[in-house]
Amino acid sequence: MNLRLCNISDLNRIINIGRRTYYDTFHQLNTRDTMSQYLDEAFSVEKISKELNNPKSFFYFLYDKELLVGYMKVNFYPAQSDINDPESLELERIYVSKEFKGQGYGKFMIEKTMAIAKDNGCTKVWLGVWEKNSSAISFYQRMGFEIIGRHTFRMGEEIQNDLVLQRMIL
Repeated sequence: MNLRLCNISDLNRIINIGRRTYYDTFHQLNTRDTMSQYLDEAFSVEKISKELNNPKSFFYFLYDKELLVGYMKVNFYPAQSDINDPESLELERIYVSKEFKGQGYGKFMIEKTMAIAKDNGCTKVWLGVWEKNSSAISFYQRMGFEIIGRHTFRMGEEIQNDLVLQRMIL
């Protein structure tokens, strides 16, 4: 397994894997209109281009040999979506394609995120996870994250609640 830092030439692959993994994870719990609107907004060429060009945000592809199995996005201050703490790193997105779930890829990406944070002088990593995504919440808690709060998240026209989880850097 290895992570590769993405650049602007990866724009279409990020959009494709982002849309697919997000849809696979959440389509059964949301309406078709909500999913469609969110995917069009969150994974537009304009939005992902802007994120790729932000010097404080980084996308990584996860490969197993030559096979793309997932991706993640991290944000340093001040590019974070909520907390904006200069001593923290936000893990904004972490997705594994459905056919590869349960094989240790998520754990690998969490470990790499912790290393990125530590290498950059951060003292903690935080993330938001939808309160209805019980499998992800359990996974993050097994990985040492603790619930520290809540924030709202706009998905299409709906306002949903995310739990905010944090893990200290050891």
